[in-house]
Amino acid sequence: MDEKLSKLKEQISKIDGLKNIAKWGPEYQLWMNKTEKLVGEIFGQEGLKLFQQQRTTTTSYIDESFNVRQYLKELENRKKVLEGLLAEMEEYNPQSGSENQSSEVNIIREIWRKEQALKENLLLTKEAQAIQESLLAHLEKLLPNDSIPGLRFRKLRVERQFQTWWTNSNGYPTDNSWTKIEPFLEILQQHEAEKTIKHRLETEGLFVESRSQGEDQHLLIGAKDGSNDKAHIVIDGKTGEIRVEDNQQEPTKLTARIETFLTLPSGKRIKTTREAIEEISS
Repeated sequence: MDEKLSKLKEQISKIDGLKNIAKWGPEYQLWMNKTEKLVGEIFGQEGLKLFQQQRTTTTSYIDESFNVRQYLKELENRKKVLEGLLAEMEEYNPQSGSENQSSEVNIIREIWRKEQALKENLLLTKEAQAIQESLLAHLEKLLPNDSIPGLRFRKLRVERQFQTWWTNSNGYPTDNSWTKIEPFLEILQQHEAEKTIKHRLETEGLFVESRSQGEDQHLLIGAKDGSNDKAHIVIDGKTGEIRVEDNQQEPTKLTARIETFLTLPSGKRIKTTREAIEEISS
């Protein structure tokens, strides 16, 4: 593993050199191919997906300088992601390496994959209990002891209702499995929310959620019925670029249209849509 980490750090050191060659050229493609393999092997599919999401989605046919800026921005974003993944691994798993980190990511993915089965008590007691134990072990490593989520976790895990599993004659839990897991997932979400400014509005069977992370704003639009119909829009805080995240629906499938309001230094406001642009009177 140390050899792979050394190779990845070497790939990071090459990023500045890529800024001086033909944008998205052969050297870039070779660098990407090797780096993606290393990221996948070290950080798993979640880390690889995050790295792949940094690709440029908007280019210009007429403004070459815009394309150069997009290329340089992509390289900087890729560098930040790689350095962030390494820093996070060293923070939470300084001894055990990325195998444990990848395993922890898989725990969360496995819970959401089996969410409906847990809610309907379709898993055997030993299967559901193993999922809960994996989640508890993940939270034990992740949460700072003196944080509010950490204190809530300490109190919750000793309560008898979460420690005791009763099984019927067929091997299934007598209590609903999801009720023994969901409260701990909520604590995990509280921990993540401490790093995110979030606002949420619910109307007409939909939810609209705005999350500010760093300089970027994330808009999530989805159905309140719990289905997977969801659009994820990202507004770049530096360039103003608006993009739809991979594997998400186009927002037009859930909304009639998207309007953007720009406020100029003078206080004048401009409204833009796909169809028009107009000045808004005070």
